Parts: sequence; structure tokens; C-alpha cells
Amino acid sequence: MVKNKLISDDNLNEIIKNLKRNKFYNIEISDKKINSLKTEKGWQGDGSEFESIIIDDLKGLQPNLLIHRSTLHYIIKDVIIYKLKCRNTQNITIENCTIYKLDIQGCYNMTLINNRILHHKIIYTKGNVFVDNELSQIEKLEEKDYNTITNSLGRNLSNPAICCLYFLAISAFLSGTFFWFEGFIPVGLLILLNYLHYAKIKRIEDKKDNYYVKNTELQNKNIVYNEILVNYKDFKINWFQYNLLVFIGIMVGIVITLLLIFVILS
Repeated sequence: MVKNKLISDDNLNEIIKNLKRNKFYNIEISDKKINSLKTEKGWQGDGSEFESIIIDDLKGLQPNLLIHRSTLHYIIKDVIIYKLKCRNTQNITIENCTIYKLDIQGCYNMTLINNRILHHKIIYTKGNVFVDNELSQIEKLEEKDYNTITNSLGRNLSNPAICCLYFLAISAFLSGTFFWFEGFIPVGLLILLNYLHYAKIKRIEDKKDNYYVKNTELQNKNIVYNEILVNYKDFKINWFQYNLLVFIGIMVGIVITLLLIFVILS
């Protein structure tokens, strides 16, 4: 495991703020972009079954990694990662890493060995191996999350976003105005959500259950968290990108609010 000294309280809050503000930006690792990253970081391997791409140096990269829709073989080892997302991919080995948040969705044929993981989310995922990992949420590891999400998202009325889409569609169709056709927008979104749900389930339906061996509760969680923060003590957020996202978010919120008001009053 990677070891670091504890960080002082003076810089702790600033590092946490920078990492949280950067949550929408990821380093994308995919079949199309891997060659440029290999050249930049000197990663070895061609991604074949017998010569996996070795990701063992993340210095200078964004804290958040996203591996998605990749058919290549990867081994991620001996690194500290703030957030790692694996989406609709396979053939990934993660070993001897310290990870603040691990998010695995729609994946199979993954192997996790001897890692320290503070937070994790594993859904729509089967056919993977977990051995000798330390997790702060060990009780969640063996939950069969892929079975707990069998209800279509379009019928999940406990989700506020789904309720809002239903409300927009019904309100538009019943408004009796020229803009009734706007109801097809939320209907289209509901159809898309249902398709994404179906695609994730279809991807793993023929895979075996995950395999778990000797995974234990993570000890000294605060020390591990500080080690992760120390690793990103020199990370600085791009303020232009951050404020641009905030501006776009505000504008989208205003447009949605005005649309709701219009539909209700029409």
C-alpha cells in the first residue's frame, strides 16, 4: 500500500473544497483515448489479454478517473485514487490501491485485490472477484445490488426526478395549449431511462455471481483519508471551468423552472 504522512489541519479544508468542486471533471480512459495517455504517462502494455496496460502513475492527472466502454485489459496498481468510476466495461484488475470512492456499474470480469476503499457503489455488476480488500462499508459489499434495481426507472415513483418527468408530461398533454407537444420531451427522457436500465441488466444477465474472499473492515479510516488528501495537496481546481459549470447549471435551472410555471399556468 502507498503510505503518506498526515496532513496538517491548516490545508485540510482547502484540499477537500478543491476536490469536491472538481467532481464533474474526469480523466477518461477509453479505447479511443488510451494511446495519448500511454504516451503522456509512460504506461506499458498494449491492452491485450496477455499484455495488459499497466496504470501505475497518476501524477499530474485529474483526481477523478473514468473507465468506460473499453474492451482492453487494464491493471491499475500501487496508486492513490480520489474517485474511480468504471462504467460498462470489463477486463480490469485493481490491486494495492487506496481509493476514496469506487463506483462500478454495468461491469464484469473485474478483479480487486488487496485494496483499501473508503466508499463504494457497485450495481448492475456480476462476474467479478474481490479478494483481500479492506472496505469501510464492508456490510454493503456482498449486497446483490443488481437484484435490488429490478424495477424499471420509469416506474420508480420514489425518485423525485421521475415524478417530475411524469408531472411535466401529464401537465403538458392536459394543458390544452399550442405547446401540448412539449410533453413528448419528458416522455422521451422516460423512454431513455428505461432503455439504459434494460441495457445494464442485459449486459450482465448471463454472468456468474461476484466472488468474495477474505474482505475485511477497513481500520484507521481517518488516517487512510488523510493519506488520500496528502496525495492531492498540490491539486488546484480550474476556476474558469468550475464557474462555467455553475453558470450553466443556474441557467438550466431557470429554464426548467420557467417551463414548469408556464405549463402550470397554461
